[in-house]
Amino acid sequence: MRPHKLIPIILLASIVMLGTACKTFVVKNVNYSHQIESVLTPDEDGTVTDVRHGITFNVAPFHKKEFGENDSTHQIKEVRLIRNAKGFYFITANQFKNVYVMEPGSGSLKLKKKIKVSEEGISEPAFNMRDGVVQLVKVETNEIVSLNENGIKKNDKEEEQS
Repeated sequence: MRPHKLIPIILLASIVMLGTACKTFVVKNVNYSHQIESVLTPDEDGTVTDVRHGITFNVAPFHKKEFGENDSTHQIKEVRLIRNAKGFYFITANQFKNVYVMEPGSGSLKLKKKIKVSEEGISEPAFNMRDGVVQLVKVETNEIVSLNENGIKKNDKEEEQS
């Protein structure tokens, strides 16, 4: 075969190979949930690290949201963290009035929803995962609040939270 006759064959083969290389590889039905909560202790700079699940962030923005910019009376000693199947992080701590639902981004956590769960602050919060639903347990009262990324779930209905 002459070299000039091979050029169209090489071009066609290259186009076919290039076309198949550009297809996206996607794995579906991924469950991101953590079945057990992580209890994280901030370091002196306010940074928490969950080695088991590979996340590090600073709790100062949560402190400011919960207690105000200039509050020095409250100290976050432990942060409670759990992740649901859709990949949203649920974060709270002792004396928080809210659970923060955070969406992971490129090097960031973006607020998806702030869910008010107490008027005076929860003294002993804990998270559980039951049947794919995040449960906030108020240990001092044994009250269980079912949550998803949109708010509080009551009888399979979502209650909107601001």
